[in-house]
Amino acid sequence: MEQIAAGGPLGELLGQLLRAAGPAEAPAAVPGPQVSPSEARALLELLAARGIAQGDLASLLGLEKSTISRLAAGLERKGWIRRGRDTANQRYVRLHLTPEGRAVAARMWREWQDRQDRILGALSDQERAGLAVGLGGLIRALAAEGLIGELPSDAEHIAAATSAPTSSSHPALRSRPGI
Repeated sequence: MEQIAAGGPLGELLGQLLRAAGPAEAPAAVPGPQVSPSEARALLELLAARGIAQGDLASLLGLEKSTISRLAAGLERKGWIRRGRDTANQRYVRLHLTPEGRAVAARMWREWQDRQDRILGALSDQERAGLAVGLGGLIRALAAEGLIGELPSDAEHIAAATSAPTSSSHPALRSRPGI
């Protein structure tokens, strides 16, 4: 059942659910620099976006703009991001990963993928199929109630993909370089 493999649409649905649930605890005993859950989520979104307006990052993470400003300042102090004015609209501050920040985010992304593969790999094909249908419905229902914000534009495509083979992945993840 390729369409519901750990890296396929089910993985995308699980990722949406976990992102919507809020920050998770940071993995224990992970080699490399220590990263808070909020920093991790921000770095992964920046990795996907290849530069994003600070306000857009606030929306993606469900945080206040002032909180994102403090978070960005901390990431900048660590040397993981650089902030600059948007060339098209000087009112906006854009955030970009530095090479060091990209390396930290890529390491975290690989760890996330490994964990997700272990979680979904522990399920049978039948359990994964049921979970994919259930998660698609849950995300749609939570979005309809306004509990997780806007329904991602590709959510219907992902939910439909659980019943038809596909090799597509989440647009944000397709753009992740070097992972």
